[in-house]
Amino acid sequence: MNSKNVSTMKKLLLSLLMFVSCNMMFSQNEFEYVAGCEYSDIIDYYDILEMDNGDFVVFGKKSSHDYLGRFSESGELLSEVLRYNYLPGYDSYNYDGNHILKDKNGGFYIFKTYNPILDVNHVNYQGCVDSKIIMEKLDDSFEYVYHKEIQVSIDTTNHLLAGYPPRINIGTILDEGDGFVICYEKYVGHNGSGTHFYGYDSTFFLKTDYNLNILKYGSLEHDECNFLRHRNHLLYDEEDKEYLYYASGDWSDGFRRGLYLYRFDSDFNFIDDHLLARTEGLSNPAIYYRDHKGVVTSGITFKRTSSNTTIMMSGADYHYIPYGHYTVAACVLMDDEAKMLDSVMFAKVESASGYSTSVPSMCSLDWKDENKIFIGATPHAYHAPQLHNSNQYFVIRMIDKNLNTIGEVYYDLGVTTALLTSTLKATNDGGCIIAGYFKYFSKTYKTTYNNFIKKFPPEAFVGIEEPHAHGLKLAVAYPNPGGDVLNIRTALRNATLCVYDMQGRKIHEQEITDDITSVDASKWKSGTYIWKLKIENGKLKVEEGKWVK
Repeated sequence: MNSKNVSTMKKLLLSLLMFVSCNMMFSQNEFEYVAGCEYSDIIDYYDILEMDNGDFVVFGKKSSHDYLGRFSESGELLSEVLRYNYLPGYDSYNYDGNHILKDKNGGFYIFKTYNPILDVNHVNYQGCVDSKIIMEKLDDSFEYVYHKEIQVSIDTTNHLLAGYPPRINIGTILDEGDGFVICYEKYVGHNGSGTHFYGYDSTFFLKTDYNLNILKYGSLEHDECNFLRHRNHLLYDEEDKEYLYYASGDWSDGFRRGLYLYRFDSDFNFIDDHLLARTEGLSNPAIYYRDHKGVVTSGITFKRTSSNTTIMMSGADYHYIPYGHYTVAACVLMDDEAKMLDSVMFAKVESASGYSTSVPSMCSLDWKDENKIFIGATPHAYHAPQLHNSNQYFVIRMIDKNLNTIGEVYYDLGVTTALLTSTLKATNDGGCIIAGYFKYFSKTYKTTYNNFIKKFPPEAFVGIEEPHAHGLKLAVAYPNPGGDVLNIRTALRNATLCVYDMQGRKIHEQEITDDITSVDASKWKSGTYIWKLKIENGKLKVEEGKWVK
């Protein structure tokens, strides 16, 4: 056998060895993990921690359990554990999930809230009236070490026994090197009558040592109840020794509508508050960080920059005057008086007659290098995979510290899948890692669910060929299946869109000039069509796909 054939055989053998169980490894800094499951076994991933040795620890919720899994840098599942969240007389549900922190001496801290069950007819009713903040300490192997708790008083008036009881919800945990800062909100329950305000009426700040002994305390009463649903919305300003607390909500009758920044000194004494500045020249507020039904979107994230500014990622209902509105994923750069310094609006979804437009959710923001900031969102979040049969995709955009776009790609599994990406984290090698689950629709109408974790190298987000080599797309078609309108989403410019029928006849051609190109398909017959995106005067094909009407 000649040297060329030997080399070919070695390459083939290496390729075959890369397929291991449900895990496919691509390179040292890239992997894809997929595990099929029943609907009841779907994992909602809350967080991903990159360890010093290159391993990844993923944290989430599986049924009523906390889930922890450890993966090698090549994507091999090393270990996993489930911890049941049960306490007699209490409900462990926490909006936006429980929180996990790495212990600098090894192991992990998990923070969760337990709220009392007030319904006397509930099988788990025990007569409890106070909430609990519980910290569990686990070692590096996910073994239980101990737990500490703080008991918290909540409202206990007679209207609280209905289906909307009072509770507390943790929004942020900070590890300050000498202990924790815990930020939580108190929810006022209601009986469904609408005779009083309900929602989150107050916020509390606790500084504790590592044994959860309270060292100092602060609080903020809101003017009216609101719906916060934020995560990681308390930041510490190292330069000015201040805490920055961000809260949004639709207070009664439009009062204080939008996003507010509250500032506190290092002892949690209130300093001042500021409303996020709106786009100039508009008669009405431009950005409501809410959806069309008045429900605050999930995945609102904040992170501090080295320039003493804050970047926020959120879904937004963006109103423009006088022609209606659209929804976007909004990346906003602001100073410490909530003045908007710059913004990036992407993953746009326009309102349409008879269509329930949703605000993009699962909005993610992270970086290791401020010149390689990853932002991401699921545009059509209303169509959750477990509910709808239309495909979804995750938008990943890389920007620099000035919010200039470096590249935009799409994680799209095709017309027969519905995808929900729940978290995105930057990695030490300059790439990123995402996790979530997807639903697959087979031709026999059998639906299968899959948990997934996907690690991308830094080169996957730049250029034309590199994204394709790493399972990403430069353009997507939606909705798919669709009706009278075909939409093409891409960040490319100076490109040409061509659409063909299954006989290869070109039925449409159009230049790409915006993030979304809409094509009138009302006169097309029902069936499958091929779309292609070309550049360099049609010489180079950069993307293609199938679209079903």
